[in-house]
Amino acid sequence: MDCCIPKKSSLKGKGLWPWLIFSTGGISHPAGVSMASIDSRKNALNILRRWFTGKAYIDHLLQKDEHPLNLQSRRFRDALVHQTIQWHRQSETLIAQFLKSSQKPLLQTWILLLMGAAEIFHMEGTEDHGTVHSLVSLAGHQKNFVNAILRQLIRFRDAGGYEHFMVDSSVSPGVRHSFPDWLVERWQRQFGDELEHLLSTLNQSPVRMVRLMEDTARERVIETLKDLDIFMDIHPDREDFFTVSSIQPLMNHEIFTTGAVTIQDVSSVLPEYFFPEGGIYQACDVCSAPGGKTAALLKQTLPEGKIFAYDVDGRRLKQVDETLRRLNFSQYILEEADARNHTFPHVDLYLVDAPCSGFGVIRKRSDLRWRRHPEDLETLRALQLEILENVSRAVPPGGEIIYSTCTFDKAENVEVLQAFLDTHPEFSWGDPPLHAPEHWKDGALPILRTYPHRHDCEGSFAGRVKRT
Repeated sequence: MDCCIPKKSSLKGKGLWPWLIFSTGGISHPAGVSMASIDSRKNALNILRRWFTGKAYIDHLLQKDEHPLNLQSRRFRDALVHQTIQWHRQSETLIAQFLKSSQKPLLQTWILLLMGAAEIFHMEGTEDHGTVHSLVSLAGHQKNFVNAILRQLIRFRDAGGYEHFMVDSSVSPGVRHSFPDWLVERWQRQFGDELEHLLSTLNQSPVRMVRLMEDTARERVIETLKDLDIFMDIHPDREDFFTVSSIQPLMNHEIFTTGAVTIQDVSSVLPEYFFPEGGIYQACDVCSAPGGKTAALLKQTLPEGKIFAYDVDGRRLKQVDETLRRLNFSQYILEEADARNHTFPHVDLYLVDAPCSGFGVIRKRSDLRWRRHPEDLETLRALQLEILENVSRAVPPGGEIIYSTCTFDKAENVEVLQAFLDTHPEFSWGDPPLHAPEHWKDGALPILRTYPHRHDCEGSFAGRVKRT
């Protein structure tokens, strides 16, 4: 099998030692290539085959998979799956330059090549010999073909071809950054010269953040993060948010399980700048799952107050309940309800954290760019307006609606609120937020926005309208 191993690799420390072969059970493996690494790649291949031939989101497929892998192998498998999906358009172009016109690989072979390209160009810490050997071992009668293409990709990278490819103006932004053309064209119209920066940022790993939920626990939380070898920085815009180097060690620690901290991005606080400064007596969160914004409402609820939280999905509503209990809140009532037609109680404040495209969290969801289509945005816009229409019926004079999304696309944000106001003269823009960071504000309108490429966080929106 030494014919399957590239002779050298020079990028990012990917294997500069001699190639040593040892035998295990009649199968030859390069040093450092274990059956476990082959098994994790085989599992990744099976999951990717289901993704490419179906319509399920990849997070769902990964969660449902019951293949026995240890924690390290599972993390590698997940990373490989996500990188393969995220970069598959770019990878297809890079691979195609080494194919003859007569070569039309079958799906499984094609996925193996995409996996290899993801490892070769985008996954630090993997060795070229391990990548090639493992994927070739899964290629069956196509092993020589897969070996040849992967070796050419490695030579292309080591000769500087990939760096040139990424700055080649003749290559479209959609191919270079691996996005569908319709999204690139859409965001070109919205962001102009910022497009390349936006696309590049959306391909980076998300910034990990935790939120301090108990002010008295600050020193304890900081010490715990140090003890867990988690590097942290206080967020420049919010002292109750920490950027951290890792989340996983926290998940079973008492500072998380007892509610001292929660996992949350700083962009999620945008609606809070529209909460009444004197505290909340009663409010409705009409689309409450997964519960982060419901918790924010409860954090500012008066002792005699109550939050009514709703969601159309009963399973997700249970997750809301679990989150609120973990954070030690009790002043809430949960109800499964469809925000498009439910009759809500009369309160002074309604939070509509509307279903949306989710483009603001695209760094956390590798396949979102491929699962969304132009017609989805029209469907979502209609849904958002339908929810606002129904909620507006319950709003008393002087009452307010805070509208928020986890997307930066204008069509789902300020344009939705403006369309609502155009057909509801009894509503007008509310007061602007007074204490929000200036770089989150957007002109004179009472709206706040965050953008991944400008603020290094998720993309979110919040705005306020008021019934006169």
